Amino acid sequence: MARWVVSPAGTEGYAKAEVMRGGVDTRCLSSQTMEAKTVPGLYIVGEAVDMTGWLGGYNFQWAWASAVAAGKAVAERVKG
Repeated sequence: MARWVVSPAGTEGYAKAEVMRGGVDTRCLSSQTMEAKTVPGLYIVGEAVDMTGWLGGYNFQWAWASAVAAGKAVAERVKG
């Protein structure tokens, strides 16, 4: 089995960054509603979640899809 060691030589900084790390851990959220498991009524969507996609619109799709899931859950909650 081969082992490769990658040592980045530098960065072009935040101005050129396409994807960042960090955000709310997905294990802390409902995958169906995006509601925080420990704070009922708190919904976390889009880039506030620790989710990374390839370039080409994947991060936009994630933002929209997670917002739709949360929006539907909020609508159901309000409807009672």
